[in-house]
Amino acid sequence: MHKKIIVIGGSAAGPKAAAKARRVDEFAEISLFQKGEDLSMASCGYPYFVGGFFDDRNQLLCTPTGVVRDPNFYWNAKGIVAKVNTEVTKIDSVHKRVEFVDLKTGSQGVQDYDKLIIATGATANMPPVPGTELEGICTLQSMQDADYLRKIKDEGKVKKAVVIGGGLIGIETLEALHLAGIELTMIELLPQLLTFLDWEMAKLVENYLKQKANVITQNGVAEFLGENGKLTGVKLQNGIEIPCEQAVVAIGVKPNVKLAREAGIKIGDLGGICVDEFMQTSIKDIYAVGDCCEIKNIITGKNVLAPYGDLANLEGRVAGENAMIGNKISFPGTIQTGICKLFDYGIGITGLSEAKAQEAGFNYVKVMNASSDKPGFMGGRIIGNKIIGR
Repeated sequence: MHKKIIVIGGSAAGPKAAAKARRVDEFAEISLFQKGEDLSMASCGYPYFVGGFFDDRNQLLCTPTGVVRDPNFYWNAKGIVAKVNTEVTKIDSVHKRVEFVDLKTGSQGVQDYDKLIIATGATANMPPVPGTELEGICTLQSMQDADYLRKIKDEGKVKKAVVIGGGLIGIETLEALHLAGIELTMIELLPQLLTFLDWEMAKLVENYLKQKANVITQNGVAEFLGENGKLTGVKLQNGIEIPCEQAVVAIGVKPNVKLAREAGIKIGDLGGICVDEFMQTSIKDIYAVGDCCEIKNIITGKNVLAPYGDLANLEGRVAGENAMIGNKISFPGTIQTGICKLFDYGIGITGLSEAKAQEAGFNYVKVMNASSDKPGFMGGRIIGNKIIGR
């Protein structure tokens, strides 16, 4: 009898797990459930679509050869049944089956599995303040968000906007909206932007960003202001009111673990699904991958939340193969490499910042350097480095 594999989640980790499982076993019955309409979205590209670096949204969904990864593609190219607009509502680990509902027709169903891979991702955080229901407030976590903000750029009606949160997504969203000619304010509750950087590196970014937008740190949102159901401004914790027609909230994400928790799967102290080195959960034959789970930081040995697309793909490959051959392939963990683009700047980190090294109790040395990346006669530009070593 052919093995039955079910994957829940169709963004990055889920499709990668399903594809890897198919490469390992050409006869397995593989099903992929996706709550949304799109599959295998290149979410890191959302800000670039919003900003107009390219115009065809299908480029966020297609293969390198330009074929859109829709259900027909998954069936014809990989023999995977991909069910979009279909939400898994329950995992029954005792009888090894899932319950699901078609969100368009309302029809319900049950499907058995031998191995289950959970890739339910993460949900965007929203500030717990009044006014979040107003029209004109969004995140940038889905294709629908990207379509919405791209429409705003193309229509050119919005003149003032705020971006709440100075992390990776907030920084790239601000650039995208700046390209639309919108007057922008960035609001960050903490003392610095890009908190994965040490303060002196983050200050370089902040000083540069102030040439493009108003930047406010150490101040959070107290209330979204509106009239007739539409956003008109943002009130800060210090009482200042900033008029705007659009607000993009980018204050991080939290693992989407509702299904897993209800199924009795162990959830870690950080709020993500606990997995071992094989990406298996606390329940045998159930794996978890991507933004919904906690993984080990290789340097500190402690669990972290690391919602990055490259890691999601790697975890998906490991889980997809282990689901087929048994737990033989391990995922070592992460050193949490992150990078983003901000106009003419490229900003990145790999490993621990000095603050994180101190927090972990490491003895270390540090070196800071600013020098040209290539000779001046070849158009060299200054690159600033901070290196932490043990």
